Amino acid sequence: MAAPASVRSVLPLLRHNPDYRRLFLATVVSLLGDWFAFVAISGFVTESTGRPGSSAAVFAASVLPTFLFSPLAGLLADRVDRKRLMVAVALLRILPALGLLAALRLHSPALAISCVALLAALSSFFDPVAEASVPNVVTPEELPIAQAALGAVWGTMLFIGAAVGGLATAAFGREASLLLNASTFLLSALFVARIRRPLQHAGAPATHGAWAQLGEVVTLARGNRLTRSLLVTKAGVGLGNGIVGLLPAFAAERFASGDAGVGMLLAARGLGVLFGPFLGQRWAGTDGRRLLLVCGGSMVTYGLAYALLPFAPTLPLAAVCVLLAHVGGGAQWVLSTYGLQVSTPDRLRGRVLAFDFGFATLAIGVSSLAAGAAAERVGLAAASWALAGASLLYGAGWLWWTRGLWSGPADVLAGPTPLTPAGEENPTPHRPPAPSPRRRASG
Repeated sequence: MAAPASVRSVLPLLRHNPDYRRLFLATVVSLLGDWFAFVAISGFVTESTGRPGSSAAVFAASVLPTFLFSPLAGLLADRVDRKRLMVAVALLRILPALGLLAALRLHSPALAISCVALLAALSSFFDPVAEASVPNVVTPEELPIAQAALGAVWGTMLFIGAAVGGLATAAFGREASLLLNASTFLLSALFVARIRRPLQHAGAPATHGAWAQLGEVVTLARGNRLTRSLLVTKAGVGLGNGIVGLLPAFAAERFASGDAGVGMLLAARGLGVLFGPFLGQRWAGTDGRRLLLVCGGSMVTYGLAYALLPFAPTLPLAAVCVLLAHVGGGAQWVLSTYGLQVSTPDRLRGRVLAFDFGFATLAIGVSSLAAGAAAERVGLAAASWALAGASLLYGAGWLWWTRGLWSGPADVLAGPTPLTPAGEENPTPHRPPAPSPRRRASG
């Protein structure tokens, strides 16, 4: 029931807001190619090395560089023109995308993993910047559905890209998938270049150095419990996310299904991420207390669903476990991002969302490395149970830690105006008004 109603809300926004449509399409084409490439490269590395943990190494390479470069990306997002930054990064990503083709030709798993890491490093200058720009191309009333749509399109492209990518790789070869991936970055740059609205508010030029500006995020988090809570939320799912890096090994070893099986499991992940944001928005509404409660419950759901994965006797049942896990993961990711968007001043939003993205990818990367090592030492099942347990315990602990926010008498997003690091009230909070009953039902 959520999907049709959500589509009815998104389509008018895409029709009547050309700048949001261009940002949306830039994300669509880039993600489509990414998942085509991931299926091809994870299969190639797994086959070339013959080690079950090698696919987890590919996954770790796709996220860890983001943690390293996110602080710099956030700083640039608040200091330079965001549109020019995104266009330049999209064009630069063509080079390592073509490097993946060379890795196939040279039969070099090490080169393939290096190119994946370089793509991830460049993505850290694109994805958080795009999220920071969303409130500048939509109205406050449109922001909840706009952010949910971007979260859902991530899942949609994973669903389509992984499923079709697995079939296309099997039918046409891995090189065709990698060529498509390289071409999507050019299309993405063209869409962003056509955005007309400024992607940030013009503010006073910075009067202090880079370290002081990064320190403003720490100051904000120390003085704002809501910001502090939201910044560490994604780590709950991230700690268990290394299981995603083991899905190619499950497909190959447990179900003997090759690239098509990898595509099916990743497609199930995408389907969960497609529905999760809209279901999470429906459950949370615009009440910050319910938003926090859904975020915590989503982490617990993620851990429980993945704990069942090793018990699945068939590939379709394994796909159901993956789908349920990422319904929780998708809801938690988009709701926590939305909470930061509406509670952070624009002049700090790039840095805050980059820190959020970087901390999440650190958890995902560490989890992926642990998953690969554990799978080779104790087996797929034990490694999966350990990672699922980490998410489950983190989610339960986070709910207890934030109980004063989600069980309080007042909506935390409608409470006192967030303070800037200088201690002054933010004059332009991004809290959207409550949607009409029709909009609430359609979310």
